[in-house]
Amino acid sequence: MLTPFFACFILNLVVVSQQQSNNLILGFGDSYTSGGGGSGSYPIVAGKLLNWQAKNFAVGGSKMNNIPAQLAKAGAVLNNATHIVFTTGGNDLGVASSLQAIIINNNYPAVADKTISLKPQLVSTYKLIKASVRPSTKIYALPYVDFISRGNKIPNEYDAHRLMDLLSDTVKAAAEEAGIGFIEAVKTAFAGHEMYSTDPYSAGLSGSGAAHPNAKGYSRIGEVVADYIKKN
Repeated sequence: MLTPFFACFILNLVVVSQQQSNNLILGFGDSYTSGGGGSGSYPIVAGKLLNWQAKNFAVGGSKMNNIPAQLAKAGAVLNNATHIVFTTGGNDLGVASSLQAIIINNNYPAVADKTISLKPQLVSTYKLIKASVRPSTKIYALPYVDFISRGNKIPNEYDAHRLMDLLSDTVKAAAEEAGIGFIEAVKTAFAGHEMYSTDPYSAGLSGSGAAHPNAKGYSRIGEVVADYIKKN
């Protein structure tokens, strides 16, 4: 026969487990969120760390105009979502091609103007996501991680960082205008592990996975997201 103490302890564990199982985190957006699919994407990693349910509807190559289709695919699951995380806008800008324009052609002003021009569409996309879920659902836009090398390993490295800063600032400003959250810590999640470092969390600017996190990188983003959600 269980003592009152252990009976209460077990009951509390059951209650906590039920509370955790009622949380559902959904991912939307592009390849930074899809993570190539499977269990290695950051929404799934974050869900495991939080002991929450998690589903990922992001699709590699998606632009902002693909978000409505992803929301439609999620369907009734949206009504159960407690948290939404996503990245979008990177393909509308063309992050890799924009970085190449800076590195090869030293053309920061042109890509900066294009980045700033994304804000109205970002705001509209964020508001669409917000309108698709319950008012209590917490929604977080993520910046794109600054994966650019450190130590002048590529030409015009300083301006490449400026672009990542500007893209992050644009996403943040759009999130604030749309009234949703923004996980700023993701931007610097690869500090010390940028591309061409001794232990990179990102691929380089050419070849397979160019300008994207590797498996370690997606896992690291999941850790940062889980830590932020726990504290907020």
